[in-house]
Amino acid sequence: MSIIVKGAGTLKQHLSSGAAVEDVATVGQAIEQLALPPVGSMLMLVNGQMAHWQTPLEDGDTLELIPAICGGS
Repeated sequence: MSIIVKGAGTLKQHLSSGAAVEDVATVGQAIEQLALPPVGSMLMLVNGQMAHWQTPLEDGDTLELIPAICGGS
């Protein structure tokens, strides 16, 4: 089973174009396999839909990771 992984913001530099993970069942397992640097909170999307750590993955899914941005006054 192969999952395509895309990153945005600061994560983009840590994921090559077309990055993939193999043999994972959930979003959390995919993130652990990537061994990304700590980024704090992030949005997780599977095939464009909001996901969470336990969201199941299927062969050919696309996982997008987007660091959360906060700020303001």
